[in-house]
Amino acid sequence: MSGLLSIGRSALRGYSTALDTVSQNIANSENGDYVRRNVRLGDATITASLNPLYTAQSGLGGVNVNGIARSGDEFLEASVRLSGASLVRAETTTSWLSSIETGLDNAGAHVGARLGDFYARGQELSAAPFDHALRVTFLNDIDSTAETFRRTSGNLSVAIDQLGQRAGAEITGLNQSLENLSKINIDLRRTQPGTQAYAGLLDTRDAALAVISERIDADISLGDNGVATVRYAGETVAGIGTSATLGLADNADGSFRVLVDGQDGKVPTNGMLAGFSRARSAATGDLAKLDRLAEDFATQVNDWHVGGRTDAGTPGKALLTTGGGAVGLTMIAADASDLALADTGGKPNGNLIALAGLRSSGGTEQSWNQLLSAHANLILASKNEEAAATSLDRNMRSSRDAVSRVDLDRETADLIRLQQAYEAASRVIQVARETTQSILAIF
Repeated sequence: MSGLLSIGRSALRGYSTALDTVSQNIANSENGDYVRRNVRLGDATITASLNPLYTAQSGLGGVNVNGIARSGDEFLEASVRLSGASLVRAETTTSWLSSIETGLDNAGAHVGARLGDFYARGQELSAAPFDHALRVTFLNDIDSTAETFRRTSGNLSVAIDQLGQRAGAEITGLNQSLENLSKINIDLRRTQPGTQAYAGLLDTRDAALAVISERIDADISLGDNGVATVRYAGETVAGIGTSATLGLADNADGSFRVLVDGQDGKVPTNGMLAGFSRARSAATGDLAKLDRLAEDFATQVNDWHVGGRTDAGTPGKALLTTGGGAVGLTMIAADASDLALADTGGKPNGNLIALAGLRSSGGTEQSWNQLLSAHANLILASKNEEAAATSLDRNMRSSRDAVSRVDLDRETADLIRLQQAYEAASRVIQVARETTQSILAIF
């Protein structure tokens, strides 16, 4: 009877633990960082052996709780980290490239539109070269074009600065995640596997690894007791109780390197920081093109105006500053009478006709259109990359969730099954008790 009572008691203990685990699964069904648990129950029979050819069995001991296991798959988790990093990179790049495009467009009043107004006003003025109002408007168009260059340059500079600030903030958060992971590794080393505490630590570890991989293309390896080692640029940045400090260094093209303890690192190729780096490089490239375009425009206008003659017959003077790029492009103070609209032969609108010829030959407007086209192609490529990354990430997460996430239908079925098993174990104890009482009643 004592054996029967022992079996029933062990079963009650085992199924009670299993019921608690199912309840915990249900309670965390909406927790994205939680991995489903299940209780491993085994035979508690005690065996011993004095002879390698013979095993003695001392009796049935009922049910033993062998531990609590997570339903996670490390390969699927690693695949999700990789697909998630690619998706974050593409989303970040697309978002910032679109913002940069908005800055280039200036709500429709972009450089190309101002250039069009300037050349159109010159054509209008060529029909009435002595019209004072048209001359003033022509000068205003030159000033507005220069101001649009400056504003566009400012927009790009702001985007570059903001990208640097965001990257710096992410590096700060990343360093904190690396430090947290190093502490989690210590806890993993000293926590008994198969316990609820150990399973919780693994959940926390995976959440930290997801944060890290979404920011940089780190190499992650798992060792004994689930301890995670993170390496970047060949250096260990997180281990057991130790973590490195990451930083940023600018490259000439506007991208940046992630440094490890102040030493040369590498340009990130995946994750959010890679997206920031790509977008910042694109903005820096656009700004360099805009500076060259501004200088070309100033040189073209100045050369055109110097080649003409004023109403008084004197050569024209420079109208725009040069040497300062787009941000330094300003109009030099000039009066309507200072405009050199005539050619050297004395034709009143001869120089204006030459201006129309400059426009038809391409030049500044064509360069601006090429800048916009190149940036639009970058956005298109990034959007295509984002679409592919979204599909891949969705499939990877679906495969991972099918294994590791909580299914309420399954948990409900387990709850009913375990409740019935618990009741059966209670019945075993009740039968043993009734049998014992019946035997004692004989005496």
